[in-house]
Amino acid sequence: MSYALKLGAACIGFLFLGVLGILLFEGIWMRVGLGAAIVVVCGGLLLFAWNTDRKDRAARAEIDALPPV
Repeated sequence: MSYALKLGAACIGFLFLGVLGILLFEGIWMRVGLGAAIVVVCGGLLLFAWNTDRKDRAARAEIDALPPV
């Protein structure tokens, strides 16, 4: 698969995710406005990233404790 096809597929995927996000959070958009909805969505993404990083650090804890080679 060429790079252009992969890039095109990724762009289409991001487009679908954006539309899905708008449809899922439509109630939030209408009630509190765009700025607050962006804060909620970005806060959720930050929480997900923090949780994933915490799990990754716990999984490699013994590797980080080894002396440098």
